[in-house]
Amino acid sequence: MTLDLKDLLLEKPLTAVYWELEEDFTKIIPFFQEETEVRKLENFEEFWEWIKYVEVRNLVLGYKDQSVFENIKKDLDRIDIEKRRKIFILLISPQLKTLDRKQAFLLGVNLVVHPENLGELDKILNKAKLYWEILYKPYFTTLEKILEVKNA
Repeated sequence: MTLDLKDLLLEKPLTAVYWELEEDFTKIIPFFQEETEVRKLENFEEFWEWIKYVEVRNLVLGYKDQSVFENIKKDLDRIDIEKRRKIFILLISPQLKTLDRKQAFLLGVNLVVHPENLGELDKILNKAKLYWEILYKPYFTTLEKILEVKNA
């Protein structure tokens, strides 16, 4: 896949969605479209093209087969660490328990959700993003101060 000029000229950061679930993925779009442009990936390899050229703010992965989980972390570990800290990764699968922090940690994602809980995604996302912001706030505050001193 090669990105078109319209893709490179997005006015907002990107939410990339890779979806293999039977549930309709368009139900999650409203939760992301205010802050980002939402694009569906035909395959996960497209993600690597997007991340080269645009700011990816969210990555939503919807998998029905648990066998892919062992490769998810390997793939996500390929993301440059500076970019990874800025990307919120949501994994949706019938084999996962919503808001299970241990599963999220082991899979290298920020949030795991069971598809039956997608109706509550706004509340779930708010809770998870608040936790994520609290977790990274000291890091980003320190980084900002270092950059201010460096650029002064």
